[in-house]
Amino acid sequence: METPEPFEIGGRPINQGTKPLFLPDIGTFFNRDIPLAISIIDSLADAGLTLIKGEILQNTEVCLPGDLVENYLASDGSTILAENYRSLIERKTVPLEAYRRIFGHCARRQVDFVLSVYDFEGAAFAKEIGAVALKISSSNITHYPLITYVAGLGLPIVLDTGHATLAEAERAVAWCRAMGENRIITEHSPPAPPNPVSNHNLMFMGSLAARCGTFIGLSDHHLGSEMLLAAIPMGAVVLEKGVAVDSITNEQDLQHALSLSAIPSVMKSIDRVHSAIGDGADRDLSGKPQYKSRMGMVASKNLSIGAELTLDSVRFAFPAIGIPTEFWPEIEGMTAAKPIKSGTPIYWSSIHARLP
Repeated sequence: METPEPFEIGGRPINQGTKPLFLPDIGTFFNRDIPLAISIIDSLADAGLTLIKGEILQNTEVCLPGDLVENYLASDGSTILAENYRSLIERKTVPLEAYRRIFGHCARRQVDFVLSVYDFEGAAFAKEIGAVALKISSSNITHYPLITYVAGLGLPIVLDTGHATLAEAERAVAWCRAMGENRIITEHSPPAPPNPVSNHNLMFMGSLAARCGTFIGLSDHHLGSEMLLAAIPMGAVVLEKGVAVDSITNEQDLQHALSLSAIPSVMKSIDRVHSAIGDGADRDLSGKPQYKSRMGMVASKNLSIGAELTLDSVRFAFPAIGIPTEFWPEIEGMTAAKPIKSGTPIYWSSIHARLP
């Protein structure tokens, strides 16, 4: 696959080497509490965020009534909670006008937003209210009608590949490209707790890049921030992470969300790690003094004229006052041209060439 062409999300560059976009995901942790959602946005804006992640889930009919159960980890970190999936969706569903209020507040705080969408109505609404990119959730990576509809809306697309194979991810990318949309990020989405970190397989991001020819990102489902930081040198251009207020307990996805109070520290860590990566260019040592701890050759015993230079008669020490160590293949077997006292650096002027 060829390297993808750079693009922008809300004026922010998406390209290899640029600092990844941190996407704190407010999701529906606020559970229809609109003032709480607005307060979370305020906290993120006060922390310096100008881009957040949310979703448009306005229709309970995306989930059929029935016995389907969602299992997730309780706040104690060990208890598995089971909740009827339809009931969960019902308590998460928010009317479009409430979403308009939530994301209208983003505009007032000069915060852009990327939104997950689950149906045509939600996707069209997300574009109408000013989303700078749209996301296809992992559950919809095989949803041809939705993916092609979203790809036709003229916004960059994030494809979540959780629970998907490389072939399914590649197919979803092809659907987008068939609609003329090439501004695509494929996100790796590892399994959430109680799955161990050994199941994270962060190298899957590289497989996505190679197979799909897209930029890559991470939808982080780890309890801490380590996976976010590990993804940076692996080429992630987007780092998505759920955020929630500390008072929320026993909630879906809460076990891998960040508390709002941790956001400033995580942002600083992302900045530091990105700054440390560099561009991989060779060091330019021209005009710089030789590194003081490099070693040179020193007589390990008193050497008389004609004494042969061997590992028995020569040792190595820094700084390299005499002949540097890299010349040993040329020096070994030469002879002393003058007496050299033990512990004295060996200079070129102190030796004879090797005899033929």
